[in-house]
Amino acid sequence: MKKIIVILTLAVFSFTAMAQQCGSAAAAAKCSDGPKLEVKGAETIIIQTNAYSAKSNDLFKATLPFLKGVKDYKYDENSYKVAVAYDPKKTTPDAIREGIAKMGFDADKVKANEQARAKLPAECKTMPKGCSKPCGKH
Repeated sequence: MKKIIVILTLAVFSFTAMAQQCGSAAAAAKCSDGPKLEVKGAETIIIQTNAYSAKSNDLFKATLPFLKGVKDYKYDENSYKVAVAYDPKKTTPDAIREGIAKMGFDADKVKANEQARAKLPAECKTMPKGCSKPCGKH
C-alpha cells in the first residue's frame, strides 16, 4: 500500500511541477518533448525549430519529404519541434538541419537563412501571444 501511495504522490508532484513550469495545468497537458515518430529501417532525430504555426507545417510538408534521404516527418505545434525519420546511408542530421534552415527556420543551433525567413508568412515567424518560449522551456 505504501508503494502505491508513494507512486501516486510522485505522479502528482511531477504533474504539478510541469504545470508550474508551463504556467497552468492546461498548458502542462500541451507540453511535450516533441513529436514521436518511428519508421522501420530509418533513424529519427528531433529538431527544435522556431516554426510557430500550422502554416509552418504546410511549408514542412512541401519541403521535408523531398530532402534527400528523408523518409517521413512529424511537426509538433506545441513544442515547435520536428521529428524527422531518415536513411543514414543517404543523409545526415546536419544536412537535414541545413535544409530546414534554408526554408527560413532555425534548426537546433543552425540559424535560419535570413532571406528565406523574410519571405515566410507572418504567422510562421511570430510566437503566439502569451508565449515567451516554446512549451517546456519557460
